[in-house]
Amino acid sequence: MLTRLLRVTLPALLAGTFGLEPAHADLYTWVDASGGVNVSNLAPPEGVRITNVIPASPTATHDAREAVRDAEVQALTKRVRQLEDEVGSQGSGSNYLYYCPDSAVYYPDAQTCPNGWLQVVPNRSADSSAGSGQ
Repeated sequence: MLTRLLRVTLPALLAGTFGLEPAHADLYTWVDASGGVNVSNLAPPEGVRITNVIPASPTATHDAREAVRDAEVQALTKRVRQLEDEVGSQGSGSNYLYYCPDSAVYYPDAQTCPNGWLQVVPNRSADSSAGSGQ
């Protein structure tokens, strides 16, 4: 029962904790007509002497999120480049055909091969002599 309760409440609690935006508000310090010092996140009334304003600083949280986002984008960009390089090297530098012994068919005529593909070096001289009419 306890583990079931934890399975339901813990994810909701974590999502609520990390998903909530912290509140940001300017803090005002002013002296009222009777000489009392007041501090509030609400703007002071008209005609009072404001002694200090501490602006809200969401930039620290924003900067941290931007840094995390930038790191994720850089990692993803690096991975995309790696995959592009792998695909490019397979397509351009590969001089092999792939043969499926199960179906006795070459790729791409067969899209799958249950027991694995055999990598075959094509006979280029047979291809060129067949095309020359000899």
